[in-house]
Amino acid sequence: MSQSDVRLAGGPSDLTLRKIERGTTTRPDFVTLAKLDNALRWIPGSAGRAFEGGDPTPLPDPQRGGDSASTVGAERPAQPITATEYGVFVRTDALADLTKKGRALDNLPGLSQEQAAGVTELRHAIDRLTRAWIVHQAEIARHRDSLNDLILVLDDHLRAPPSKAGTEQDQDELRYLRWLAGYETPNPADAKRYEIRFSKSVESGAS
Repeated sequence: MSQSDVRLAGGPSDLTLRKIERGTTTRPDFVTLAKLDNALRWIPGSAGRAFEGGDPTPLPDPQRGGDSASTVGAERPAQPITATEYGVFVRTDALADLTKKGRALDNLPGLSQEQAAGVTELRHAIDRLTRAWIVHQAEIARHRDSLNDLILVLDDHLRAPPSKAGTEQDQDELRYLRWLAGYETPNPADAKRYEIRFSKSVESGAS
């Protein structure tokens, strides 16, 4: 694929791709790595592993069959955002782009206190969407014993302690994610609850 092919498939900009190819950039952030995985049709975490010198793992070809666990995410919706009778589905590249634009809001100058509060609320909403995707990928990776690939990408995010911002549910989602990745040992009650949740995700075919 050319740089334009990758960009048109939902990948990073041509400038970002050139920097990565020439080795003139620091480690790409989560948004860029997620876009690369999506555009190149690699399983999540592959771009981070490739950046460290490893080999990426392509998504299975759905035309060749395979079990449900190996073909999760192989079908790419035609539109970045698709409405169905069950809800609205956001494609990974669209979510990564939304996350990037949300981060840019943090650098807006001269915001009033009311505007800054509004930006904070919007960032929380975007973070919830992103976290839902990350948790799902972590469940898949834990089931496949491939968590190391995902942790390589999310290490900084996972090491950060739960933020006091947001709701208790937001903090519990982050604790569940950290438990999936082996970064946190919860109390016995939460550990049992997390085990049940993970088991249900496996039974439902999420992983």
